[in-house]
Amino acid sequence: MKNKTEVLIIGGGIAGVSTLYHLTKLGMTDVMLTEKIELTSGSTWHAAGNLPHFSNSYNVMKLQQYSIDLYGRLQEETGQPVDHHPTGAVRLAHTQDRMDEFERVVAMSDLAGLNLEMVSVERLQELYPYLDTTGLLGGMWDPADGHIDPTSVTNAMAAGARAAGATIVRSNPVSAIEQQDNGRWLVTTEKGVIDAGVIVNAAGFRANEVAEMVGHHLPMASMEHQFIVTDNIPELEERDHMLPMLRDPDVSYYLRQEGKGFILGPYEKGGIPWAVDGVPAAFGQELLQPDLDRIEDIMCTAMEQVELITKAGIKTVVNGPITYTPDGHPLIGPVHGYTNYFVCTGFNFGIVQGGGAGHFMSQWIVNGHPELDLFELDPRRFGDYSDHKYCVDKATEVYANEYQLGFPNEYAMRPAQRGLKKAPAYDRQSEKNAVFGAYYGWERASWFAPEGVEPQEHHSFRRGNWFEPVAAECTHVQEHVGLLDLSPFTKFEIAGDGAHAWLESLSPNRIPTDVGATALAHPLTAEGGVAWEFSITKLQNGSYYMMAPAAGELLIEDWLTQRLPTDTSVELTNITRQYGTLVLAGPDARKVLAKLTDSDLSNEGFPWFTGQEIEVAGAPVRALRMNFVGELGWELHHPIEHQAALYDALIDAGNEWDIKDFGLRAMDSMRLEKGYPMWGHDLITEFTALEANLGWFVKLDKGEFEGRAALALQKEQGVETKLVLLEIDTTDVDAATGMEPVYQDGNVVGQVSSGGYGHRVQKSLALAYINTDAIAADLTVKILGNHYPAKATKGCVYDPKGELLKSDA
Repeated sequence: MKNKTEVLIIGGGIAGVSTLYHLTKLGMTDVMLTEKIELTSGSTWHAAGNLPHFSNSYNVMKLQQYSIDLYGRLQEETGQPVDHHPTGAVRLAHTQDRMDEFERVVAMSDLAGLNLEMVSVERLQELYPYLDTTGLLGGMWDPADGHIDPTSVTNAMAAGARAAGATIVRSNPVSAIEQQDNGRWLVTTEKGVIDAGVIVNAAGFRANEVAEMVGHHLPMASMEHQFIVTDNIPELEERDHMLPMLRDPDVSYYLRQEGKGFILGPYEKGGIPWAVDGVPAAFGQELLQPDLDRIEDIMCTAMEQVELITKAGIKTVVNGPITYTPDGHPLIGPVHGYTNYFVCTGFNFGIVQGGGAGHFMSQWIVNGHPELDLFELDPRRFGDYSDHKYCVDKATEVYANEYQLGFPNEYAMRPAQRGLKKAPAYDRQSEKNAVFGAYYGWERASWFAPEGVEPQEHHSFRRGNWFEPVAAECTHVQEHVGLLDLSPFTKFEIAGDGAHAWLESLSPNRIPTDVGATALAHPLTAEGGVAWEFSITKLQNGSYYMMAPAAGELLIEDWLTQRLPTDTSVELTNITRQYGTLVLAGPDARKVLAKLTDSDLSNEGFPWFTGQEIEVAGAPVRALRMNFVGELGWELHHPIEHQAALYDALIDAGNEWDIKDFGLRAMDSMRLEKGYPMWGHDLITEFTALEANLGWFVKLDKGEFEGRAALALQKEQGVETKLVLLEIDTTDVDAATGMEPVYQDGNVVGQVSSGGYGHRVQKSLALAYINTDAIAADLTVKILGNHYPAKATKGCVYDPKGELLKSDA
């Protein structure tokens, strides 16, 4: 066995082997994989091998699309059989909500270049002649869906990797992992110690055993999943081609032909977590004890819908462990706090995602980031709140909701493991009928239900029960004054003699040199893509106060830490939990704040987009005259222990002007009216700062910064895609989920990055990336199956001159 390699992958399931294979595709040959038992010994070997394109996430759809395309050509490339059956698949819809979901996914598939289509009940009957269509409204058809043999496709990639020079060592469990001072890893295995430059934890349901050797915990757990395999059925024996895959998400099962019989796979509400106290040391390719009672109801309904199932006995019951993360998406990417260490695990749809996962994982290792912005799969999307109990409870919840409709905000409002992180303002907001969602573990007020109305969101792809209350919140901020809690902001203090120069090297914008000066900046990838964003203010003591998106805390901390100077010239401190943020906004904001401070709040004394350290109601406050809603106002940053008293003081002082709380939905509506892009939606690594219309914040004439060369070249050559604000002519729907396609003359010319309704201007709005030569012409946006006329605005649609922000009234 070789004892030194540039990349060592731990785990020989489909994700690990795919990563090995794709590293060789990127030219790396000094790569190695070690497997505890045999390739595919974990969840891979007993997986059903289904290959859907369908997903409510565009990135996951693209991940699965890559896998399916790869599997279609793998046999020819490697000479190894993969047993791929592209049978096509139908999905059934019993409700209008489900039809809306299908319409949304079909529209996303237009962006991906797929051929998904909506079908009528009559067409469903043609595609699946044995289906009882009673109660169905319609469905969706994917002609390229199907299934594949998991072991064969994994071994084909292994053969391709070996042929390119990669090394695979089987029957070689890992027992210890240690990182050396030079960043390389010493990995102790049964057959010897391996010196590796980079390690990838792809150990499936044993990934946390590997993680413990490194010194951390991964946010994942394992669930039992059962499916039944039937005996042969005469009607299927007589057919010369396979039936399509059938899925009924409302009943919660899939049905597919296996040989001349069926596989029926239900996802029951009472799912069972597996090995919550640790995977048994000797567990390998065993199966778990079947328990058909748990899935009997779903099986019976499936038999009513497809009576053909009743003509066969049960040949086999497969009950095996599969991994689940708290949100059902895999973990692909770097681990917080470590260098040269990645994970590629947590797959509950491992076969259809394995090919794409290895592709993007290899790009992360070789290029520093994948071609898609995959933050929603990045393990750093979960914080330290995701302990063992959290992971087990959320995995159980996700399993029970495997086919849940992909409504906006639905996941954030699920009940399991709530209330883990709450700012002091939470109790006050709760008393005011706030409807909360959990985002990065924080309880955040989404909107406020009227008095006497249950604070419960009725999820919908259309305008739901939140629409009128959010309209009232926006109007109130516009006409009076509102209070918003944004305490989850990621916050850092940066000090030291080298702080300014270091920040300049990260930022395309100039970093302030004067006390109180504030700047907005967007760190870039080497290709000029927007990696994240921050605002920064110089404090009286010469240090800097940085604010960044809440959900990006761990990613941003890694980004900064890994770029710190090796000397002691810069001191970086994460103060996210130590400071809260209350936003006071509206035409009466100055009047309210003036009652609580002696500081000069006039335009001359406190100009727009500057910061001051002042006292408000006896609390020390870093007041920043800016906000994300486009009204006169201040962000009030304060030591968290002062929040309750500060909140109460602001409410008491504001009663004279009828102050009211507002939530995230109202903020989102108002920021769209101002055309303010949001990180993670409108600002991603896939589009450059110039494409994202951030040229104002890019100073190419300053010193060097990451991504400068790429932007300089793009500026010289011209930008072919641009982020624009669209007005959409709709009546009862908005581009509220993102990734709606934009068309011109029947061709896709752009994609919505975020959208919603602007209540102050009473227009449906969306930010969208559009081909520059198409911006001025007639456009439509496809929302829930219909094309709505759209036009690009010049600037924003609310207070385009910024007079309200700079008001001295």
